[in-house]
Amino acid sequence: MSSPRLGVVRKSMLTNPLLIKPPLGEVCSRGLVLPEPDVPLGIRTFSNGSVAEVLSNWGVQPSPKEIRSFQNKNFVSLNRDAVRAGVVTSKEMSQYRAQRAKAPIQRRSSSQDKREASGRSAPDIKFGVKQRQSNNMADILSHTYGHLWLEKQLSRPRKPEKRVKPLVPAETRTVLLRKSRSLPTIKQPVKLPEFAQVAPALNTFRDPKDRERALRTQQLSFEPRKNSPN
Repeated sequence: MSSPRLGVVRKSMLTNPLLIKPPLGEVCSRGLVLPEPDVPLGIRTFSNGSVAEVLSNWGVQPSPKEIRSFQNKNFVSLNRDAVRAGVVTSKEMSQYRAQRAKAPIQRRSSSQDKREASGRSAPDIKFGVKQRQSNNMADILSHTYGHLWLEKQLSRPRKPEKRVKPLVPAETRTVLLRKSRSLPTIKQPVKLPEFAQVAPALNTFRDPKDRERALRTQQLSFEPRKNSPN
């Protein structure tokens, strides 16, 4: 297929929004392919959706007669009959259950079944949620609920108020050192063992009186010898 354009016009060019050109006087469809007329965007609908269908098939709460009774198979009786029939393996058990499709059933007993058996449906229940009773408009406009709440709060027993004690800062080590007075420590000079006083090995004076007399004489003669020029 020849064309005045460069190249050959292909079918893929008709779906490319960058290459397709709109007809003269019309808006370009951007090359998007529309689905079938009976297929909406999303899921195919099998219903007409007209007013007549809505009026004739209104989705209301079903009556108790229309509610299906949930019935479960009585597997206890199935297993008992299978053992009596000589079924051993799981494959034989599945085949036996497939053959006995219409096995005796056992109706479940629960609160839901009791509610369904009563035959009464609550008119104020929608989608499983029970609606709250509507409030009276006169009570709302007269602030009745506000007054009731205030009276309830005033009637409550009041607890005695606890007096808040002033916070006292914790005593730190610095505060304790400032308050306490440390005892004076007397530092004694360190004496090496080699300079310690050693008892005299020889006793020069036989009598202690002679020793005292010699010391006194030495002290008396110390002053003249100290002041002498020599």
